[in-house]
Amino acid sequence: MAAVSGLVLAVFLCIPDIMLTKIIELRVSTNVKTGYIVGKCGCSEHDCLISSSSNSPDVFEISNTGNIILGKDAMFSTGETHPVSILTKNNCYDNMAKEQNYVYRVVNSPYSVAMSTSVLHSSMMLGFPALLGSVSGLHPYLRNKDQIVSFRLLGSLSEHFKVEVDSANDVYIIKEQNFLTKEPFQLFLFILEVKDEYHIQYYNVEVYIGNELEDSEDILLSQPQQQESHVVVKRQTSISKDVSVYENTTGVLFNVKSNQPTTTGMPFEIAGAQPENIFQIDAEGNVTLTDGSTLDYDRGHKTYRINIIVRGSLGAQVNTYLVNLAVLDSNDENPIFLNEPRPFLTTVRSDMTPGTILYKLNASDPDTGSSLRFYINDSFGFTVDESTGSISTTRLFNGVDDANGTEYVINAYVSDIAAPVIQTTNTTVKVTVGLMGPQFFSPSYTANIRDDNEVNQTFPVLDTNGGPSPVRAVNFQADLNGSTTYSVYSSVQTISDAFAISADGNLRVLKKLLLGADPQTYDLLIQAQDSSSGLWTKVKLTVHLLMNYKPVLTLPVYTATVREDYTINQTVLTVGTIPNNSSQQFNYSVDSPYFWVENSNGKGMIKVKSHLDYEAKSDTYYQDHSYTFHVTVNGYNMTSLVVVYLLNVNDETPVFTSSNESTIQDTISAGRIVMNVKAIDKDGDKVTYRFQESSGIFRIDGNSGQITILRDGNQLPEYMDSYQLTVIAEDDGSCCVGGGDRHSATQYIKINIVDSKNFKPQFTECSSYYNASILEEELIGTYVLTVSATDRNKGENGVVDYKIFSFRDDLTQDFTIEKVNDSGIIRSHVKFDRETLKDILKVTVIATDHGQPPLSSECSFIVDVIDINDNAPVFLSGENVEGCNKRDEGVVSRDSSAGDIALNIRAFDIDTGDNARVVYSLQDNPGNYFEITSDTGMIFVNGNLSDAPERVTLHVLASDEGDPPKNTTTYVDVKISNSTTPKIWPRDKNNPNLVIKDNTRTDALISHVSFGTVLTTAKLIVKCQSSSQTDLFRIELTTDDKGFNLFAAGDFDNEKDTKVVEVRVYTNSEQTFEDSYFLFSINDTNNKRPIFVNRENPDIGKIEFSVQEEQAIGEEVGMLLAHDEDRTPPFNEVTYKTRLNDSSFTVDDSSGVISTLIKFDRENLTGGGLDLNVVAMDGYPSSLPSRIGPNTGSAIVHITIEDINDNPPFFAKSAYYFPVAENAPISASIGIISALDKDAPKTSIYTKYSIGESRYFGVDENNGNIFVAGILFGQANKNISINFTADDGRYAASVPVYIGVQKNYNRRPEFQGNYDIKNIVAHRNYNESLFQVKANDPDCEVECNLRYDIISSENVISRVLRIDHVTGNVFLLEPLDTRSYVFSVKVTDSSSSRRRKRSLAAKNAYTTVSINPAVCNTHQDANENGICVCIDYCKNSAAICQNGGTCRLNCTSGSERGYYCECPQGFSDWDCSETVSVTSSTIVDEEGNNTWLIVLLVCIAVVCVVIILVVSLLIMRRRNKDKDKSMFAYDNDDYDIREDVMDYDEDGAGEDDYAGYDISVIRKPVTAREEIIPKSRTTADRPNTSAGPSSGHLQEFINDRLDDAEDDSGAPPYDTLHEFLYEGEGSLAGSLSSINTSSSGGEQDYEYLNEWGPKFAKLADMYNTYEDSD
Repeated sequence: MAAVSGLVLAVFLCIPDIMLTKIIELRVSTNVKTGYIVGKCGCSEHDCLISSSSNSPDVFEISNTGNIILGKDAMFSTGETHPVSILTKNNCYDNMAKEQNYVYRVVNSPYSVAMSTSVLHSSMMLGFPALLGSVSGLHPYLRNKDQIVSFRLLGSLSEHFKVEVDSANDVYIIKEQNFLTKEPFQLFLFILEVKDEYHIQYYNVEVYIGNELEDSEDILLSQPQQQESHVVVKRQTSISKDVSVYENTTGVLFNVKSNQPTTTGMPFEIAGAQPENIFQIDAEGNVTLTDGSTLDYDRGHKTYRINIIVRGSLGAQVNTYLVNLAVLDSNDENPIFLNEPRPFLTTVRSDMTPGTILYKLNASDPDTGSSLRFYINDSFGFTVDESTGSISTTRLFNGVDDANGTEYVINAYVSDIAAPVIQTTNTTVKVTVGLMGPQFFSPSYTANIRDDNEVNQTFPVLDTNGGPSPVRAVNFQADLNGSTTYSVYSSVQTISDAFAISADGNLRVLKKLLLGADPQTYDLLIQAQDSSSGLWTKVKLTVHLLMNYKPVLTLPVYTATVREDYTINQTVLTVGTIPNNSSQQFNYSVDSPYFWVENSNGKGMIKVKSHLDYEAKSDTYYQDHSYTFHVTVNGYNMTSLVVVYLLNVNDETPVFTSSNESTIQDTISAGRIVMNVKAIDKDGDKVTYRFQESSGIFRIDGNSGQITILRDGNQLPEYMDSYQLTVIAEDDGSCCVGGGDRHSATQYIKINIVDSKNFKPQFTECSSYYNASILEEELIGTYVLTVSATDRNKGENGVVDYKIFSFRDDLTQDFTIEKVNDSGIIRSHVKFDRETLKDILKVTVIATDHGQPPLSSECSFIVDVIDINDNAPVFLSGENVEGCNKRDEGVVSRDSSAGDIALNIRAFDIDTGDNARVVYSLQDNPGNYFEITSDTGMIFVNGNLSDAPERVTLHVLASDEGDPPKNTTTYVDVKISNSTTPKIWPRDKNNPNLVIKDNTRTDALISHVSFGTVLTTAKLIVKCQSSSQTDLFRIELTTDDKGFNLFAAGDFDNEKDTKVVEVRVYTNSEQTFEDSYFLFSINDTNNKRPIFVNRENPDIGKIEFSVQEEQAIGEEVGMLLAHDEDRTPPFNEVTYKTRLNDSSFTVDDSSGVISTLIKFDRENLTGGGLDLNVVAMDGYPSSLPSRIGPNTGSAIVHITIEDINDNPPFFAKSAYYFPVAENAPISASIGIISALDKDAPKTSIYTKYSIGESRYFGVDENNGNIFVAGILFGQANKNISINFTADDGRYAASVPVYIGVQKNYNRRPEFQGNYDIKNIVAHRNYNESLFQVKANDPDCEVECNLRYDIISSENVISRVLRIDHVTGNVFLLEPLDTRSYVFSVKVTDSSSSRRRKRSLAAKNAYTTVSINPAVCNTHQDANENGICVCIDYCKNSAAICQNGGTCRLNCTSGSERGYYCECPQGFSDWDCSETVSVTSSTIVDEEGNNTWLIVLLVCIAVVCVVIILVVSLLIMRRRNKDKDKSMFAYDNDDYDIREDVMDYDEDGAGEDDYAGYDISVIRKPVTAREEIIPKSRTTADRPNTSAGPSSGHLQEFINDRLDDAEDDSGAPPYDTLHEFLYEGEGSLAGSLSSINTSSSGGEQDYEYLNEWGPKFAKLADMYNTYEDSD
């Protein structure tokens, strides 16, 4: 395959005709899977196709989004190449050629090469760079900032672009300056390669390239926005849809039918939208905006909820669409410069060094995700920091053209480079060379002062916008310690003697000013002068002298009640001042962050500034669902309180607080709790729950959200390890008046089913890992081995994670493990050097499942480090050896024979095997006089030396047999002696190859060599240095000096392979010597004990395994592994056994698997585990001293008995009590109850806590935390009980919990709103209460102790109105004029003695009352709308009109009674009481006409008019007489008497007494009462009509009552209302009292009162009833 691929690649590379475009070469890993993205060629599958000429057309496919993907799993081989040719047609990318060629090279780094599944989008407008992101964001494996990362752009035309990284580590694409300069818009596709030493990351990059902003913007906006849309369908009756739309979008926003059930032919209708309905829908389901409406993320709403209904052909509702529309910020706002003052000025001096910062531009952008950069177009010696906006110098300004006063204008601009079309705002900065006077923050100022000012009084200064702006200026010489002083000039040269500037920048008046005596307007100048240079600047100041009118706000307290969904800038209320004769108009301000004031024509419209929220947390401005702040008249210390009460709107969606996942065991019983779903509605609504789709396995309680299972767990399908449910939580709108739209939230629930029997993961192939190996010197991250553990459990319980332990004695972490496709990939973590490695590489992999509790198994093995030929042979002596510094030299006689030894030379290779086997050869052998043995390095005579020179230099090569071989060379000299030179070493003993056992002890004789001559001495040579002993050897001459003995001087147990030692023997008093090299092969013996490789728990020093309780006999516990370092079988063959005959566990002698012999009950074990002594034994008798039998190693294995759920939960108490404050916030924790269980805590993790249905509380099902889930106000001083249950899926326990709601917060009283009273008639007295203001105390249950008070800015209010402090009834003190009366009523709950005992602060509430009296006549009243209507005199028509007459109202002006009686035929008079005779004949003259009758009627009418005029004159005369009479003239029998109410307010202790009492006798005389005479009664029956007391008598009566009240020690200390009833000054009916009657105790007949009219009929009935009862 590789050969074919290489051939095809050669064709691509070698044939020019095929090279239509440049080849894109990418890397791909060896084990990529189906669907893996390897590139992109278009926007859809129609843009491109794979050419049939490609090498592997069946491997690659084009996806529906234009990605090149793998069509099937492809296990590639390392080194393979796969050319792919892509053909394009009408491609969406402008740089794609008709044929694009890719070559994929396969590399053996399966997890270091990746292609991102997402596409990067960027724009390159007007030549500006295209931002791709940050280095850290583009490189997912970046470990540290010093890591070297390279970026490369691949693709057609990529040679015209480059990738650069700026100082902020942002990555940009930069285009060649002359490339694509005319095209208005292009869309290019590239591949970005991000690469470091270990990883390659690829990205597909779309770059929009534009040169005309307008065209580019249009094209960008026309691109389809791929927005994620999450759709949930509810049984095709209710559909929820989440849609995101960018602001300023026009046309179709979305289509409700996309991805939804079809509704063909059915009309759509928008039923409503919140917070405002600006949407419309057509017949196709396309939703657009209404005319004039826009979506504005920055200034409007960010979310909308749209309710769309679909009706059937008969008009019935079929479907409902609930659309949640999110408005996305489209980065459409230009940046704004924030610098002040303006214009932007600064200076530069000639002594300023380059790099001096002169000015700092400051800008902001309201769009989210904006990225601002600053630029300047003109240099002049200046530069700007793109990120900070700091303008600094690039040169010295001391040239000829830099004279003082020279001005440079810098054209600067700020751009938002993150916008799709770069948004730019321009400005200029003027730089003056030299010094400059200060610059004011406003070009002119004004101030208003009053004419009664005090000397040195200060007044605020206003800028050109009319806002307060203290005088200040920029000093350009501040760095020279310059300061600014301010002066006021009355003319250019004259300092004002009336005004100055205070230290805080306000205007200070130096003398008293009066209107008339002083000018009304002052035109002045303010001078700001720099102290260091003396330079100054002046601006105009206008001062207005105003009349000292102290404005009074119309109300001391303004109130308004608004909905919380009031929009920004919507008007809440309007404030103003009480009118006066002055034409002065005032401005207003508020001290609230939530509101602002728009001033217009002397009025202040308080408007919403920021979002109002009924559910917001209390702060300084917001408490008890009301905003409290002050409105102030600017320039005056006049303030009024403003209280804005919020009405709750059902605008909050329920929010789920519970987990979205639960795990249950497959042994759960039907009816058991699976989980508790809880959603909280901040509005306080009740929340109900339901499944989106019905489930036959689970049930949810609609009120509590408790999910239970309907079947036993063992009845569930075995293949199902989890269930997905969709829960909908819906509020009921009960929070608010009218309910409003109901809101719902959706939560996706996953219920995992796990096995009740928790199996441990098993390494089924652990024994095969024993042969794992790695080559030395491999790079970090090199693949070593794949391990795999399987778990028989399903679902999450069967998921296995891996952890590796591979520490040596030096705590080096040798390996890492990564989980891939359920297996563990082991890689090297260090670079190994076999020659320096002292320890074996023991590895233990732990596989842990996700069960509860999690179980684990271990697999231990050894990784062998394989030798590579990384070391060359090294000569043991010679000129290149450290310490020698001279060549090896040998001597032979010229008469030597062939084969005589001339010299021994030896090289040693520390590698092993063939890599260490050294072969010798002569590279340079002049005269060919000598030869060298290839295996020993012995140089011997090759032939006749008679003609040889005296010295021959040989070039010796020592080479190993590795692949490839490594070698080294040295030079040796052989001296040819003319004299005979005898050889010391016998030929058979020279350079011997010997064997030594690895258990050789120190001082053991290794070798003995005898010589035929006497030796002077024998030495061991190491690096040309001689000694009698090295680290492993020691040499001694024999006693006869004709030989030597070589002894062991060290331990060979840890030595590997071979050892070489150089031996030198001396003769002739050490004048003559020869060297020989002894090569020892180390022979293995059974001298190593088996060592357990299993990891020991460092905390207990034991190997640790585990097994669950109650498991069957024979359950596998774990596998032991011991290693024997002997190299030869059977020395290293290990078997296992227990040290004692253990009754609980057994060990397999060959595999080391430990298994159980009994069942365990964890709760009956001490410590929860057992220790097992195990022994590992090799397979041959030991060669160690004093050791009989095989070598053994032992270990202690601690076996933990894991818990299972076999015990029920229980509680420590029989009941629990928790207190909670009534104002506790939603989600506040109340207390935690944890069930106890004999089982281990990790076993009880399946325990679920629940409390059933509760509107006020919820519980965390996992930890038992009880929390507040509803509003507790109104539940104070109550104990709410809940049933707390713990259910572990197998057992359950319950306990009662009592939660005491404590009263710790006093809520303010509540008015229902403001009062607009229109049903009061001007200029009319009222005897009863006009109206009642009523507040509700939410803390009041039975007795509500509230006090009402009128507070007003106008004195007239207290003169005409009073309020009952207890009931809130408002009474009239004198008639009202035809004007508006506006005042506030304050209610206070401080009078509650119980509240005082609780020490809770009193709360006030306010309402505004507006009275607009109506103008009506005597017979009219005003209705609630202020419209005059007739007084209904005809309620009892029969009592008024006799003889069957009908009462008719007539309340027109001039009407005598306000009604008249319409009499039946034969009756007349005003009440139809007179009988009239009527003849039935017709009165006509002889000729048949009745003209005379008409004349008669006219005469009668004239007489009636005369009579009416006379009566009217008499009535007017009588009225004039009544005016002269005393109000209490009781001796006047013509004056009617009725009960009048006299009231007064009494001032209590500690208050100022009024000068007198204002007594208003409210009475309504009857001016035109008809005298009603009873038909028959005696004079004695008349009530006594004796006169009442005189006015003086009344005054005396009142004074007596006041004295009684003052002397009453038990009276309360505050004002009390005293009321007295008085019966007036006489009546036609006389007195009804029996005090002055002539009869005493006699029976009275009151029937005659019925004849007096309807008003006395009730009284007669009452008296007669009383008499009958006696």
